[in-house]
Amino acid sequence: MLPAATLFGVGLTLTVAPLTATALAAAPVERAGVASGVNNAVARVAGLLAVAALPVLAGLAGSDARDPVALNAGFGRAMVGCAGLLAVGSIIALAGIRRPPS
Repeated sequence: MLPAATLFGVGLTLTVAPLTATALAAAPVERAGVASGVNNAVARVAGLLAVAALPVLAGLAGSDARDPVALNAGFGRAMVGCAGLLAVGSIIALAGIRRPPS
């Protein structure tokens, strides 16, 4: 689990600041506070949904937390699913985020 958690931390470090800067740069200066609040709220809700939905989508039930074999299998499925979602999100970002003309 440590390698996956480390990779996740590195990924967050590399993506959160540029994503926040992009979201705030897209808003007019007088709306920067609202843009920051919306960005923060969306990030928190997405995190909560991921924590709540990921075990269910990986096929883990409450009792599986005490079964190392089931937990390991579910963890593997969850990481593959997250990697797939990351790939889809990357393609959407690549297609949808454009630099404004200077």
